[in-house]
Amino acid sequence: MTGIKESGFSLVELMIGLAIVGVLMAIALPAYQTYQAEARVGVIRDNIQSIHLLQVERRTSFGEYVEGTYAPGGAATLTTRLGWSPGTSVDEITYVVACTTDGTKTGECAPNSGYSVTGTHPDLADPVILTF
Repeated sequence: MTGIKESGFSLVELMIGLAIVGVLMAIALPAYQTYQAEARVGVIRDNIQSIHLLQVERRTSFGEYVEGTYAPGGAATLTTRLGWSPGTSVDEITYVVACTTDGTKTGECAPNSGYSVTGTHPDLADPVILTF
Protein backbone atom coordinates (compact mmCIF):
# COMPACT_ATOMS: atom_id res chain seq x y z
CA MET A 1 0.00 0.00 0.00
CA THR A 2 2.95 2.28 -0.12
CA GLY A 3 2.61 2.88 -3.90
CA ILE A 4 -0.89 4.46 -3.79
CA LYS A 5 -0.90 8.26 -3.89
CA GLU A 6 -4.05 10.03 -2.77
CA SER A 7 -5.11 13.06 -4.80
CA GLY A 8 -7.18 16.04 -3.76
CA PHE A 9 -6.93 19.16 -1.66
CA SER A 10 -6.23 19.33 2.02
CA LEU A 11 -8.46 21.28 4.36
CA VAL A 12 -5.81 23.98 4.74
CA GLU A 13 -5.58 24.46 0.95
CA LEU A 14 -9.37 24.77 0.69
CA MET A 15 -9.46 27.33 3.51
CA ILE A 16 -6.74 29.41 1.84
CA GLY A 17 -8.66 29.31 -1.43
CA LEU A 18 -11.87 30.45 0.29
CA ALA A 19 -9.99 33.25 2.06
CA ILE A 20 -8.64 34.50 -1.27
CA VAL A 21 -12.12 34.43 -2.82
CA GLY A 22 -13.48 36.30 0.23
CA VAL A 23 -10.87 39.05 -0.09
CA LEU A 24 -11.58 39.42 -3.81
CA MET A 25 -15.32 39.69 -3.10
CA ALA A 26 -14.71 42.30 -0.40
CA ILE A 27 -12.87 44.39 -2.98
CA ALA A 28 -15.15 43.77 -5.96
CA LEU A 29 -18.61 44.10 -4.37
CA PRO A 30 -18.43 47.81 -3.42
CA ALA A 31 -17.06 48.66 -6.86
CA TYR A 32 -19.91 46.76 -8.50
CA GLN A 33 -22.52 48.47 -6.32
CA THR A 34 -21.08 51.88 -7.25
CA TYR A 35 -21.21 50.88 -10.91
CA GLN A 36 -24.88 49.89 -10.55
CA ALA A 37 -25.78 53.18 -8.85
CA GLU A 38 -24.03 55.23 -11.53
CA ALA A 39 -25.80 53.24 -14.25
CA ARG A 40 -29.19 53.88 -12.63
CA VAL A 41 -28.50 57.62 -12.42
CA GLY A 42 -27.50 57.56 -16.11
CA VAL A 43 -30.76 55.83 -17.07
CA ILE A 44 -32.76 58.35 -15.03
CA ARG A 45 -30.99 61.29 -16.68
CA ASP A 46 -31.55 59.83 -20.17
CA ASN A 47 -35.24 59.31 -19.48
CA ILE A 48 -35.58 62.82 -18.06
CA GLN A 49 -34.01 64.18 -21.24
CA SER A 50 -36.58 62.20 -23.27
CA ILE A 51 -39.36 63.69 -21.16
CA HIS A 52 -37.85 67.15 -21.69
CA LEU A 53 -37.80 66.72 -25.49
CA LEU A 54 -41.45 65.66 -25.48
CA GLN A 55 -42.28 68.64 -23.25
CA VAL A 56 -40.56 71.02 -25.69
CA GLU A 57 -42.53 69.48 -28.55
CA ARG A 58 -45.76 69.86 -26.57
CA ARG A 59 -44.95 73.48 -25.73
CA THR A 60 -44.36 74.18 -29.42
CA SER A 61 -47.66 72.55 -30.42
CA PHE A 62 -49.97 73.61 -27.57
CA GLY A 63 -48.15 76.46 -25.81
CA GLU A 64 -47.83 74.71 -22.45
CA TYR A 65 -46.14 71.92 -20.55
CA VAL A 66 -47.92 69.10 -18.77
CA GLU A 67 -47.36 67.56 -15.39
CA GLY A 68 -47.80 63.94 -14.48
CA THR A 69 -46.38 60.81 -12.95
CA TYR A 70 -45.03 57.49 -14.10
CA ALA A 71 -44.81 54.79 -11.46
CA PRO A 72 -44.09 51.18 -12.45
CA GLY A 73 -47.28 49.20 -12.04
CA GLY A 74 -49.17 52.32 -10.96
CA ALA A 75 -50.00 55.79 -12.20
CA ALA A 76 -48.96 56.54 -15.77
CA THR A 77 -50.32 60.01 -16.45
CA LEU A 78 -47.09 60.86 -18.29
CA THR A 79 -48.04 58.17 -20.79
CA THR A 80 -51.56 59.49 -21.33
CA ARG A 81 -50.76 63.22 -21.25
CA LEU A 82 -47.34 63.28 -22.88
CA GLY A 83 -47.04 59.96 -24.67
CA TRP A 84 -43.93 58.95 -22.72
CA SER A 85 -43.10 55.63 -21.13
CA PRO A 86 -39.73 54.05 -20.33
CA GLY A 87 -38.17 51.73 -22.86
CA THR A 88 -38.47 48.68 -20.61
CA SER A 89 -41.25 47.16 -18.55
CA VAL A 90 -38.87 46.16 -15.74
CA ASP A 91 -38.02 49.77 -14.90
CA GLU A 92 -38.37 50.42 -11.14
CA ILE A 93 -37.90 54.16 -11.47
CA THR A 94 -40.71 56.58 -10.62
CA TYR A 95 -40.87 59.89 -12.50
CA VAL A 96 -42.81 62.97 -11.40
CA VAL A 97 -43.16 66.10 -13.54
CA ALA A 98 -44.26 69.10 -11.47
CA CYS A 99 -45.01 72.56 -12.83
CA THR A 100 -43.44 75.64 -11.31
CA THR A 101 -46.78 77.43 -11.76
CA ASP A 102 -49.90 75.31 -12.23
CA GLY A 103 -52.27 76.04 -15.06
CA THR A 104 -56.02 76.30 -14.90
CA LYS A 105 -56.56 72.75 -16.14
CA THR A 106 -55.54 69.70 -14.15
CA GLY A 107 -52.27 68.30 -15.41
CA GLU A 108 -51.29 71.38 -17.40
CA CYS A 109 -48.82 74.11 -16.52
CA ALA A 110 -49.43 77.82 -16.88
CA PRO A 111 -48.14 79.16 -20.23
CA ASN A 112 -45.22 80.97 -18.59
CA SER A 113 -44.36 78.11 -16.24
CA GLY A 114 -41.31 75.92 -16.04
CA TYR A 115 -41.24 72.40 -14.63
CA SER A 116 -39.03 69.98 -12.79
CA VAL A 117 -38.68 66.25 -13.31
CA THR A 118 -37.82 64.00 -10.38
CA GLY A 119 -36.64 60.43 -10.90
CA THR A 120 -36.44 58.09 -7.90
CA HIS A 121 -35.26 54.51 -7.64
CA PRO A 122 -35.71 52.38 -4.51
CA ASP A 123 -31.99 51.50 -4.41
CA LEU A 124 -30.73 55.10 -4.73
CA ALA A 125 -30.33 57.28 -1.65
CA ASP A 126 -31.13 60.57 -3.39
CA PRO A 127 -33.54 61.32 -6.24
CA VAL A 128 -32.35 62.85 -9.50
CA ILE A 129 -34.02 66.25 -10.06
CA LEU A 130 -33.68 68.38 -13.19
CA THR A 131 -35.47 71.70 -13.57
CA PHE A 132 -36.31 73.26 -16.92
